[in-house]
Amino acid sequence: MAEQNKEKWYVAGLAFECQQSGNCCSGEPGHVWVTKAEIAAIAKYLGIDDGWLPKKYLRRVGLRYSLTEHAGGDCIFLQRNNGESGCTGCRIHEVKPTQCRTWPFWDTNLKTPEYWNEAAKGCPGINRGSTHTFVQIEEIRLKKAPS
Repeated sequence: MAEQNKEKWYVAGLAFECQQSGNCCSGEPGHVWVTKAEIAAIAKYLGIDDGWLPKKYLRRVGLRYSLTEHAGGDCIFLQRNNGESGCTGCRIHEVKPTQCRTWPFWDTNLKTPEYWNEAAKGCPGINRGSTHTFVQIEEIRLKKAPS
């Protein structure tokens, strides 16, 4: 494993501390992929008895499921408090999908320092706060969603 570490540009670790900007939950249209187990957990958290999310929260994309978005690109579960900067929250934070839990340590952001710094332009928490070690980053990056 030590040999593999040398190949990763972030072997010394990376700083990240969420600033609750909500930027990772909004913007260009996209997908927040969810598994059936995550859908069931969200439904239970929201008090939906049948264990499935209605269409206002969930859409089918091919063979997969994604959370829906508002017209402006905000995730359906992003809560903005009077539009104030830094005052956002996730209505399902306790059960948010793995894709959300692993931000910003996604393969796309970790390809190169340039990709990481490009992501930092939209995320005020990147390069701020405490440093996550290489091992912590890899644990987060490799986390798999429950089936």
